[in-house]
Amino acid sequence: CDHVTQSPPYQTVASGSKVTLFCTYHTTYSNPDLYWYRIRPDRSFQFILYRDNTRSKDADFTQGRFWVWHSQSQKTFHLVISVEPEDSATYYCHSRLIRGPVAYVL
Repeated sequence: CDHVTQSPPYQTVASGSKVTLFCTYHTTYSNPDLYWYRIRPDRSFQFILYRDNTRSKDADFTQGRFWVWHSQSQKTFHLVISVEPEDSATYYCHSRLIRGPVAYVL
């Protein structure tokens, strides 16, 4: 069945360091809509970024600190963050067409 897998489930990261949040997706669909978003400690929802085979969208706050390694052949959608204190949140890799998500906490 189609699904999204993230690992490991929890990470503690020092401010100023880089962290990679790993996401692998499994689907027969050739162009899934892939997202990263987060829920902050105050429970506010924040869109981070979106990709499909032809389009992309990034939130304004991501500039220079958030990027994604997307491999269509390996079906990976890893998020890399240069961590700042305000990045403490539960992070979700998600697709509208794939079941999931699983959370990370920084």
